[in-house]
Amino acid sequence: MLKNPIERVVAEASRCVYCGFCEPLCPTLRPGGHRGYGPRGRVNIALLVVKGYRSEEVVKALYTCLLCAACNTACPARIDIAGVIRDARTLLSG
Repeated sequence: MLKNPIERVVAEASRCVYCGFCEPLCPTLRPGGHRGYGPRGRVNIALLVVKGYRSEEVVKALYTCLLCAACNTACPARIDIAGVIRDARTLLSG
């Protein structure tokens, strides 16, 4: 079990194949206006956060996620997308 949020984000996010099955279940993708407000985009953004990238748009994309985990149920790679987003938020605050 990985305890470091950086390790968890990298381990989970690196399994994403960007199939898009998660996106129709996301309640924030359409209101957000671009893919950064959907699960696939947020997984990419979490990887950027691990690399040290910060911006107002990154914060908005990660904190508009409801953490409902509906996307997790559709992920064929069984990525804990909500967990990735939670860990990315932790990295932003630290």
